[in-house]
Amino acid sequence: MNTFELIKNAICKVQPGIDAAKIVPTALLGQDLEIDSLGRVELALAMEESFGFYLPDDELEHVVTVGDAIDLIETKLRAKNA
Repeated sequence: MNTFELIKNAICKVQPGIDAAKIVPTALLGQDLEIDSLGRVELALAMEESFGFYLPDDELEHVVTVGDAIDLIETKLRAKNA
């Protein structure tokens, strides 16, 4: 599975019943996907579980869209594999 699919699965896990078609890179976590502050914490934990590394709060606060989450994860993966 690619990064987007794993993040999409993590979003579906923390937002049961969400229309998966809404989960696109440009989707805003808060407005489009209705992920509140607790949901963002749960999403961070789900992504950490999926990818196997810690995501610091100061980096997560800049994640506004699904694309931001993809960029953050891919940056972490490149650093981990370097």
